[in-house]
Amino acid sequence: MTLRFPSPPRFASLAVRIYAVILLTVTPAFANHPGENLNQAMADKEAAFEPITAQEVPDVKWVAPDGATGSLEALTGKITVLSFAPDACGSPCEAQQEQLGKTLSALNASAMREMVVFVTLRDTASVAPAEPNWTSAQLSDAERLGDTVDAFAAASARTDEAPMVHLLNREGAQVGIFHGADFEPTNLVLYINGLTHQRPHAEPGFWQRVTGWFQ
Repeated sequence: MTLRFPSPPRFASLAVRIYAVILLTVTPAFANHPGENLNQAMADKEAAFEPITAQEVPDVKWVAPDGATGSLEALTGKITVLSFAPDACGSPCEAQQEQLGKTLSALNASAMREMVVFVTLRDTASVAPAEPNWTSAQLSDAERLGDTVDAFAAASARTDEAPMVHLLNREGAQVGIFHGADFEPTNLVLYINGLTHQRPHAEPGFWQRVTGWFQ
């Protein structure tokens, strides 16, 4: 079964965009730099969201339908929204991809479009998403898709079988998971907005390194 990246209906897409803008304007917990409280704030707001401790991820590499190659490492500096849509997943993944389409439609109506990349990894990269910052691809080693899904899912403490959307911050660390397709796209927009306001951890300066020797 070949999954397609749906284009949301015109008016539904417009409604999501308008609602996202309103939320980003009037929700101070997310619009005003939630910082370390971002994960807890979203966990309180969205049942499908699972906060996790920031952790490193494997450097996944892929090949797009046009032959272009990419990797998670190359996306360092951007917020990455990573999902998997194996053929065997069927309708649960299809429904999740539809929600991601609505999310990205709202994001791309804002300045965040320059800061965020969506990546969907599949058995075969046969469908090109409509949005320029959404990559549909297959792993460079296509036979390892299942192992890669499992490697990212290992960060979750939940036992359900729903497909997961993995959020990576600008440093490339996995920081949160959205489960299934029942999440509100606007909540994913808000979470990504929060990540864009987090400052990457700076490398220690000379004086910090010197004083660190005595601690």
